[in-house]
Amino acid sequence: MPFPLDLDQSLNQGRLELTSATQRLLGDTIGLSHRDWRMVTHLPGWTRAHIATHLTHHAQCMTTTLTQLGKQPVTWNCELTDKDLWVGAQRSPLELTEDLDQSSAELARALDPLSNTNWDSTVITSVGEIPSSALILDRLNEVVIHHVDLNLSIDFTDLKPELVHLLLAWNAVRLSSRFTDNEITIMTDEGDTMVVGSGAPRTVRGSQASLLGWMVGRKGSSAILGAEEFDQPQLV
Repeated sequence: MPFPLDLDQSLNQGRLELTSATQRLLGDTIGLSHRDWRMVTHLPGWTRAHIATHLTHHAQCMTTTLTQLGKQPVTWNCELTDKDLWVGAQRSPLELTEDLDQSSAELARALDPLSNTNWDSTVITSVGEIPSSALILDRLNEVVIHHVDLNLSIDFTDLKPELVHLLLAWNAVRLSSRFTDNEITIMTDEGDTMVVGSGAPRTVRGSQASLLGWMVGRKGSSAILGAEEFDQPQLV
């Protein structure tokens, strides 16, 4: 998996952005009622309770992985069965919010003592080896994208430009292998250019917020220019 990102710089920014994004997520969900948690989201078949269960499990998996850094090899495995997801989504509002808060706090504590040596190690994932420092971007992406999915207070256009830029660059890395028919040049209205995939050259244009939403399957091709003939990207 290629990494055109400056991971040292992205790590520092990602840590700060993750703290802010997590606080905003917890603040928006703490007062949700039983009915609120059962409302549908932008993810087909998922309620807000499903998303909270997924985010809690993801944080727990990442905490476990972080404690193993420096011991090679470290494998990232965060599969959650449909049954466990369904069971977790049946919990009470108090259980959902407490578990989301606790798992986020445990993850933050696991991040604090990590040294440069730890971050220099690699993690084996389903798509190959990644630098361990990229885990920060993976968690940040999960928190922000799924916060948008909750359909509460934010959309992609509400995110800070520097956060959108970071997530767009990260998704250009992690999703590049999904675009096998075209090498896509992504040109943002803000003046950035990124390339994903391989194959026949194509160009898509739009605001970085719209491009991010399209790339992760939350916005249709009509949101940007040049994507009219593409299949809708898979939800990720």
